[in-house]
Amino acid sequence: MPHVVEIQEGKTTIIEGRITGTPQESPNPPNPSGQCPICRWNLKHKYGYEDVLLLSQFLRPHGGMLPRRVTGLCQEEHLKIEECVKMAHRAGLLPNHRPQLPEGFVPKSKPQLNRYLTRWSRRSVKPIYNKGHRWNKVRMAVGSPLLKDNVSYSRRPLVLYQ
Repeated sequence: MPHVVEIQEGKTTIIEGRITGTPQESPNPPNPSGQCPICRWNLKHKYGYEDVLLLSQFLRPHGGMLPRRVTGLCQEEHLKIEECVKMAHRAGLLPNHRPQLPEGFVPKSKPQLNRYLTRWSRRSVKPIYNKGHRWNKVRMAVGSPLLKDNVSYSRRPLVLYQ
């Protein structure tokens, strides 16, 4: 708690601001019997790759994941956090967590992508057939099956193949 103190020394008055701290107790988790921090704070299905503050607690300065013995996460949550970290890296949400390049390093030029966003020629790309039954189409994998329970933004279930 900050407070102001006046000290008289002869004809001089010294006014100081002092902080007398009372140690604050850490808040109690709602589920103290949980085996990992995420289970203890009931965050099991409430985070996604956009929650950068939560994810950055489990990262090294250069962007790698800390091991489970350091973070104290259970196996299931460690895999989910790992998947969310990968997705956040790909989305560019963790710009400060990337390895430092040596001084004078010039990156290689990336190959130009064609209009199908692939490096291969257009003739080799198989077309996506819009006609036919849904069960007959080859569906494209989207997202990760590890995160299927995590965050839902609508009543409809998450579709992992589109």
